[in-house]
Amino acid sequence: MDPLKTIDLFLDTDQFVVYFKGIINGAREIHNSTSGMTEENKNLEFIVREIEGLSSKLLPTASETARNGNEALCRVAAECSKVANDFLLLLEKIKAKDPKSMRQSFSAAFKNMRHEDEIQELDRRLEKCRSQLQMELIVWSRSCLF
Repeated sequence: MDPLKTIDLFLDTDQFVVYFKGIINGAREIHNSTSGMTEENKNLEFIVREIEGLSSKLLPTASETARNGNEALCRVAAECSKVANDFLLLLEKIKAKDPKSMRQSFSAAFKNMRHEDEIQELDRRLEKCRSQLQMELIVWSRSCLF
């Protein structure tokens, strides 16, 4: 066998082993949990729920928005709420319904690995929303003082 093909096959096998090891470790963590999620996803869920709750509180009725003149804050809060809801739906989709079932734990671990890029993208979007929301709250609170 050609030395380059041997190296390529070895690297492919090594990547497969790392990937499969991640699934096994994730399945074990999910199986030992009460939530049906990895600890990382459970922490993400908590943070996302907090941001979604805050965003929802900042969404006034249309008449309040027009009266208070804080349209930008409302738009950012609405976007944060949307991203948070998308994130929560994804985390729910990944979660094992019965974490004590080894099959469901493996399935959830596989879904978690498969949706890793989407989780990172939603996390990035939510962080941008949170930052923008923070800025709008500062601007709004300063305008209320003067």
